[in-house]
Amino acid sequence: MKRMWEKVKETWREFWFVYEDEEDSTQHLSRSDKQSIWCGSFLMCAFTAVLCMAGIAIGNIRNNRQYEQDVEETLNMIATYFATATEDEYDEIAQTIRHDLVFSEYGRDMENLIQYIPNTSESCPTCQESYPAQAFLVCVNTGETYSLDVYHTDESPDDEYGGMRLSFGYDEISEASIHVTSYPGEQDGYAEIFRGRRIVSAHKMKSVFCDDCIREILNTIDGQLLEEVVLFDAEQKAFYPVKDEETLQIGSYGLAVSYDSGDFRIDIEYVSE
Repeated sequence: MKRMWEKVKETWREFWFVYEDEEDSTQHLSRSDKQSIWCGSFLMCAFTAVLCMAGIAIGNIRNNRQYEQDVEETLNMIATYFATATEDEYDEIAQTIRHDLVFSEYGRDMENLIQYIPNTSESCPTCQESYPAQAFLVCVNTGETYSLDVYHTDESPDDEYGGMRLSFGYDEISEASIHVTSYPGEQDGYAEIFRGRRIVSAHKMKSVFCDDCIREILNTIDGQLLEEVVLFDAEQKAFYPVKDEETLQIGSYGLAVSYDSGDFRIDIEYVSE
């Protein structure tokens, strides 16, 4: 390594310094000639770099101008369609625009698609510090949470219980009904999801959930179009899809999902930790 460094220094001195030896003085360029070579090389490199940057800038300007023209033409086309459509044609045109202009570009990548909708949520129902239960059924359209726990946080399975507990919910957007029934004395229960139009509104989600939770929900269903409900583990802050023939444990409860004629049923059993 030292020998290599000495060789580099020797080559550098031979290039930059003129020796006064009369026998080999004609073999060396003068200092001014060498400086001229370096200055010329630098100017040529700088000129080439400027030309490349100018070419890139011109190309970007042309692409941006073409993109703006394409966007303007698209917006004019959409405005013309809606301005000239009858009331009966609005739904058909909306479906055409959604399929041809949106899904063709984003390929059903919902996370990439809904990023352009501003988030207006004030408090996210799945970002709280503490929860009154362990397992929840969450409606993605409304943000409503339905406890699947058989026992309340201040109750014990060793206590004596009788009868049953009921809770209900309804999603006006998807027209889904949710019924949760629990039998504390028998340490089990079930939840039923009667599905209607199976519609999920990304605008409603943006007004209810924070972006981080929306991202987690989307990852839960692997970026596909959403189902109207998901399972939520309050302790682990994790979401799970409601899928047929799936069995999982959330906290002290085992959940078994079954599907029948478009509706879901979740059998709940207290299994302890």
